Amino acid sequence: MSRDARWKALLELLVERGRLEVEEAAAELEVSAATIRRDLDQLAEQQMLVRTRGGAVVHGVSYELPLRYKTARRASEKQRIAKAVAELVAPGEAVGLTGGTTTTEVARALAVRGDLGSGSPALTVVTNALNIANELAVRPQFKIVVTGGVARPQSYELIGPSRTGC
Repeated sequence: MSRDARWKALLELLVERGRLEVEEAAAELEVSAATIRRDLDQLAEQQMLVRTRGGAVVHGVSYELPLRYKTARRASEKQRIAKAVAELVAPGEAVGLTGGTTTTEVARALAVRGDLGSGSPALTVVTNALNIANELAVRPQFKIVVTGGVARPQSYELIGPSRTGC
């Protein structure tokens, strides 16, 4: 089992259970306890979990894999999908992009389309994702509309009502 596959399995087990012991993870994944300890230490360094004596617990209440980890997974497939989607968009249209690693790749694919370099705007993008807005905001050919809400650190999305309690 590759390290990435092991990490994914560990994180999925952790999400299901909320807590994971080294010995039980080693038995389930059929690897040594030392391998699991190293994996948990590395995942803790990336703030994907909280390391405890003999195991780990989830990092936060509503745990999801952080975007920086998801981005590298299946990158070539995401780029192929993004290219195909970007080719479907015509100049002058408006598109909506939610947060996520594949939609971030779609935004990047749209950004490099030469035929979207003219017009005012060449494309309108409506998004709830801060990272997508950031990718495209520096490109004057795009009109960027960002929804409101509260920033979600796992995905950089703005979600829910924008109540601040003020």
